[in-house]
Amino acid sequence: MSIGCEASSYTQRTNYLSLDPNYKDPHGRPLLRITFDFPENDLRMAQYCTGKVAEIAKSMNPRQLVAKPTSGHWNSVPYQSSHVCGGFVMGADPSNSSVNKHLQVWDVPNLFVVGASAFPQNPGYNPTGTVGALAYKAAHDIRAYYLKRPGEMITA
Repeated sequence: MSIGCEASSYTQRTNYLSLDPNYKDPHGRPLLRITFDFPENDLRMAQYCTGKVAEIAKSMNPRQLVAKPTSGHWNSVPYQSSHVCGGFVMGADPSNSSVNKHLQVWDVPNLFVVGASAFPQNPGYNPTGTVGALAYKAAHDIRAYYLKRPGEMITA
């Protein structure tokens, strides 16, 4: 059997999305570039969490125990249980967020963006339930408020 753990990865100024200056899609539009690496705190958290999981596993008296915490730089090539979040963050201020609490894009009232892109950071757990809840909330708000009075539901 295998036992694993996930830690969270909090927002860092050094981790961001940008438009790639070199690579373009077939229509000439720049591709999205992800600049990301594990900050020191993430690596220390991985070491700590892996140690705790190893303690639990050791109490089960296994024939073999291999504790392998995340180390080094982030690499997108090997499989990892990553849930990429952020990039179109929800907030109360259009100067530091992309969508309001209804997931309505600031200054584009007929556009709603639903997904883990609204998270400011990866919470370290599968985001599916939270994404589903946000989708339900956005659908409710569109029906209950937006369709009755189209426009910005929150003004900046």
